[in-house]
Amino acid sequence: MNIAIVDDMPRELSRISQILNEYGEEHNISIDINTFQSGEELLKVYRPLQYPLIFMDIYMDGMTGVDAARKIREADKETLIVFLTTSPEHTFDAFDVHAYGYIIKVPEDEALRSNVFRVLDDVISLRTPSEDVITVSADGEDRIIPFSSIVYAQAEKNYIKITDSNNETCRTRMTFSYMFSLLNNDSRFLQINRGILINMDYIDTFGKDTCVLKGGYSLPINVREHKKLDQIRKNYIFSRLQNRPITGGSMK
Repeated sequence: MNIAIVDDMPRELSRISQILNEYGEEHNISIDINTFQSGEELLKVYRPLQYPLIFMDIYMDGMTGVDAARKIREADKETLIVFLTTSPEHTFDAFDVHAYGYIIKVPEDEALRSNVFRVLDDVISLRTPSEDVITVSADGEDRIIPFSSIVYAQAEKNYIKITDSNNETCRTRMTFSYMFSLLNNDSRFLQINRGILINMDYIDTFGKDTCVLKGGYSLPINVREHKKLDQIRKNYIFSRLQNRPITGGSMK
């Protein structure tokens, strides 16, 4: 596994590198580590899919870690980015670039080691199992759509319209209740209105009456349920950043 560490403090680069090497030795996993002292230094040599995992300091001289992550996301949607920070103050910024999580850089080596090990355990587990998918029939052909690529699903009479991360849309004959039963146990999906399920990983802005998703899709929110829905969204953000599982979100 190729892992990049970006931090303007040499001591922190050394600490994280040592912990990663210890993890590799204990789990018999080959880990190749590349260290960078700035976001600019990483971006000069970065290419898509180069690193499955990047540890990125948020606060650095020059370009911040969040700004560097935004640049990476322009070309690479798949790499997992874990932010390193001394404070959780800007975790919402981390979510904006689809960060996998964040680690507080506590001074205690053992506590830091435990947090890094936890992230590595989760990443390896995430990469190992096959992903949940849905098989639908559209235009006379069967399509297999990974849950992770579904941006939103919307009922249209006796059909469901599914829009994916490639900006492709398909209509399949299916009841909304059946689609809901498939996605409701996945914590990423939230029913924001009657007949509309969204993937919270793709939220751009969440207003009082409208949710705008990546790709410019604008969908109406149930205004009466706005506070509840917004709280579910915020809970999801914090749980994801802290790598804690949560239950799916829906309106009852």
